[in-house]
Amino acid sequence: MTQPLQHRIICWSLSLIIASFSFVFGLPASAKAQSISNTHPTQIATVSASEAFRNAYNQRYTWDENFPGYSAEVSITHKGDIDQGIVRVQPELTVEVINLEPEDLRELVANTVKMEIIHRRRVPFEQLHGNNDFELKGKDEYGALKINEVGDNSYYKVKGDVITQVNRSFGDVAVTVDTLGTTKTPEGYLVSHFKTTFRDAQTGEILEKEDVRDFHEKVGKYYLLTNRTIRYAQEENPEEKPVADTRIRFNDIQPL
Repeated sequence: MTQPLQHRIICWSLSLIIASFSFVFGLPASAKAQSISNTHPTQIATVSASEAFRNAYNQRYTWDENFPGYSAEVSITHKGDIDQGIVRVQPELTVEVINLEPEDLRELVANTVKMEIIHRRRVPFEQLHGNNDFELKGKDEYGALKINEVGDNSYYKVKGDVITQVNRSFGDVAVTVDTLGTTKTPEGYLVSHFKTTFRDAQTGEILEKEDVRDFHEKVGKYYLLTNRTIRYAQEENPEEKPVADTRIRFNDIQPL
């Protein structure tokens, strides 16, 4: 696979991840809550799917309304090539990436920051999902609650206080995002490790798998993304690759 093609695949896949998470964490939707009975091997309890989803949603780490924005130097390493630029996030959470070429790498950095913003935006659960219908579909083999969004092709898994899986379809592509690791802070949890699987929505054929690991640091009052590694594959497990295909670092972070 050529480098330009790899760049395009990564930008394409990250755009789908952004779209997937936007429906869960970032863009208002209309919806309604629903309580479902769930059978456990040792007990029967009435569980509200909406309450379980709301609790995990509210446990995420988010920025408050006083977030000042920031600027940072960014370096991106891909297949041995290193490119550098500047990224600025304004207080209203718009993103600008400058002095970084080629265009596909600039887009990759911008999409990385935009996805981080989707997770960090503090939007009330009721504004996004307060009118959605959710139904509980039991538990998986690891004890995670399986939650369907009624009338949509979306479904989720929640374990404890963490949304551990998001499933959405976009045209011919189905996207599954699995949370594999989190970092706890006094203000909520940050996802530090996740895997994304892209499938043909009709056949189930795997198009691409990505393993992403994030590192956050507290800069002033706020936790910010400072390092991301991406491993991607189609047939094999990307987690097993010893070296990341892409590494993005944010240095010299300065609040605006």
